Amino acid sequence: MDGIVTPRRDPVLAAGAVLWRARPGGEVELCLVHRPRYDDWSLPKGKREPGESLLVCAVREVFEETGHRVTLGRPLPQQHYPVAGRPKTVHYWLAEADPHAAPRLPDHEVDEVVFLPAGEAVRRLTHERDAELVQAALGGPLRTTALVLLRHAKAVSRSSWSGPDVERPLSPDGIADLEPLGEALATLAPRRVLSSDAVRCAETVRAFARKQGLVVELEPHLSEESLRVTADQHPAEEIIASLLRNGAAVVCSHRPVLPLLFAAAGTDADGGLEPGAFAVLHHDDGQVVAVERHAPPRSAGL
Repeated sequence: MDGIVTPRRDPVLAAGAVLWRARPGGEVELCLVHRPRYDDWSLPKGKREPGESLLVCAVREVFEETGHRVTLGRPLPQQHYPVAGRPKTVHYWLAEADPHAAPRLPDHEVDEVVFLPAGEAVRRLTHERDAELVQAALGGPLRTTALVLLRHAKAVSRSSWSGPDVERPLSPDGIADLEPLGEALATLAPRRVLSSDAVRCAETVRAFARKQGLVVELEPHLSEESLRVTADQHPAEEIIASLLRNGAAVVCSHRPVLPLLFAAAGTDADGGLEPGAFAVLHHDDGQVVAVERHAPPRSAGL
């Protein structure tokens, strides 16, 4: 086998968004970019950088190609196609345009950025796959709200901890995951952060909340101990119902509690979450319309 070079077959990962805005009369316009290298009209997207989550990649690429700083909305179908003999997967989300964005100056990557009425945008797009993606975006609500259900990051093992379980802290691996986890959560622009009062949960979200200018709301009803409550309805169910009527939020809890939280939102826990993993429930008028899951940073290769 010496001297034989095997072509790389691992997929190229990329991310982007269908960027939209509503005109005063209600007409929806979509953002397209022209890439002089390919002489094509496409949706803003780009390759993931080493150590970067796909959520962060999507926000970064939209800004670099359009000048818009965005919050990600509901996920859209992935695209799969070959590039230079390697498979490529592109992850997309909906994102509303930034009304304060300054015009982007043309360069060798993108020399024109335009907003066009949806029908005209579909006709202008060079690739049929992009036109199909736009149709999928327009087939559901454009503006949704994110409710994040997060399992606390990896904690010190129960067997190696002699104190009360509620005081068990994060392990070094869990602490190492906090910065990339916070960067990913920031792409969803939560307005509230709720956490079990267990130390390992509060530690998982504290630095993120502080960076966002938010206060961690400690909630005993999100703790494992709360499952011992004997009542017809667990108090956490009303917490979730309330959050589905309000703005974007992060809820950090424990493996045994998460199925109850998913059920309260009308969705399936679907096998649960690893430590440091989270699910994003995108809802519209209190109804969950899309669910996406993200692995903890170390499992996602970040």
